[in-house]
Amino acid sequence: MELSITNRELLLNEFLVPLSKISDNAVLKCDNGTIATTIATSDNTIIAHSQYNDAAINVTKTLNIPDLKKLVRVLSCLNDTEIKFDVSSNFLGYSSNETRFKIHLYDDGIISLPRLNFEKLKTIKFDGKFSIKNTSISSLIKGSTITTDSNKIYLSTNKNVVRGDLTDMSRANIDSYGMNIADDYDGNAISTPMPLNFEVFRIISSMKFSSINANINTSMNIVLFDIQQTNSSIKLVVSALMN
Repeated sequence: MELSITNRELLLNEFLVPLSKISDNAVLKCDNGTIATTIATSDNTIIAHSQYNDAAINVTKTLNIPDLKKLVRVLSCLNDTEIKFDVSSNFLGYSSNETRFKIHLYDDGIISLPRLNFEKLKTIKFDGKFSIKNTSISSLIKGSTITTDSNKIYLSTNKNVVRGDLTDMSRANIDSYGMNIADDYDGNAISTPMPLNFEVFRIISSMKFSSINANINTSMNIVLFDIQQTNSSIKLVVSALMN
């Protein structure tokens, strides 16, 4: 069975690289034109549903990838733009005049899947929304270099401004960094700062975009980041941490 991909770099940069920053492994479901997956961080504070679109994909197959980072590394070694994988029940292979590799796959059921149902997520009513520019994400990442004792970011609002503070409000004498990350907030105020796992912004920073949309449910303390790229989409559901 052959799995055709039109653009190797897009598959890597828009799909596999961001996924590899969330989880070590993944169940990829190929279905005539798409590859989709739902994965989560080890603590389940970040759950992602991602879909890659490519009309060249003409098979229906589930790929249980045991090591996403290994797959990213080996695909980064290739020079071809268009690639065709050899897919069997237990491996994913590739062969050209220059390069050959084979990565063994897990059997079905070994990789656990997040329990969150993204179809049910569509029924949740969000009471706040804003957008974040790529430049704001870059500034947050730079600022995080002085806050190495914590991996939390606290979101709060003041009228239409969203502020992000990198600190840990449960601890004393800790370095901090704060900045306004959006100026178009619309919805219920976040009066009590909402702590999130800052790793979500590191994941987002690996993607290419001009701006992304964020929706907040202030009663359930969850944030949904919606990122649209050239051939892919990724939705990141982030649950608030304990203060």
